[in-house]
Amino acid sequence: MIIGNTFEQYLISKGIDVVDQINFELKSKEITEEMLLEQIRIMNEFHHKVRGSTSGIKERLDSRAGRVVESFKVNIKKLKRDIDRFQSEGANNLFEEIILYKGEDYIKRGEKVIKNIYEDGYYDLILRSMKNKEICLEDVDFNNLGKESKIQVRNIKKSSYNMVEIDCYNLLYKYKKKGLDVNFKKLVEEFCELEGLKENSYQFIIACLSFPYEVTRQCNNYRLKKKELGDDEYVLKLQKAIIQDSMSLL
Repeated sequence: MIIGNTFEQYLISKGIDVVDQINFELKSKEITEEMLLEQIRIMNEFHHKVRGSTSGIKERLDSRAGRVVESFKVNIKKLKRDIDRFQSEGANNLFEEIILYKGEDYIKRGEKVIKNIYEDGYYDLILRSMKNKEICLEDVDFNNLGKESKIQVRNIKKSSYNMVEIDCYNLLYKYKKKGLDVNFKKLVEEFCELEGLKENSYQFIIACLSFPYEVTRQCNNYRLKKKELGDDEYVLKLQKAIIQDSMSLL
């Protein structure tokens, strides 16, 4: 390792080019299962090249292991509070009526996801990632990670020490919520085989892909109301989120 340089230079020393732009112009609906599999192969090669300690460089990477699951737990806790409040005060609009009607189903699903994650050896995955000093790019979509003669990355600001499973989850969840008709379970299997991961890694990713993230996110947005939207607009966003989260892989 070269002492005193940046994470970008660390990547370059590992044979990875940091570029201004990735040449990729297809729309989400044009993505195929084979293209996702090829992206998983590139992701796997990236993981193997960058794995290891970066303690000798000036830019220290954060450790984000466990943050995704913690966010799941927080979102379910907040959704429970919302439902309790709507029940106590009465629904003021259609958004709150929908949450009262469907919210318990999402709580059950979210709690099942979290339960499965912990029962399938979640802490073992964290310990493995720490021992191996695994590094995630986090943004592993086609316009941020690619390969020509070498692996190319564009934005490396989200890079962190984390379980490699998170990169797979980030890639596949984006296309799952867009309704892409591919075999997500097969893609997760291929990822785990390439990475040399065990069954608990497969179960972890499948569980994460099943969490009702978009619905809980819209509930958070509604509660905080950071954007000045009318009630109808919040309802439309919630209805879209319900469609995006319609498929559970558990």
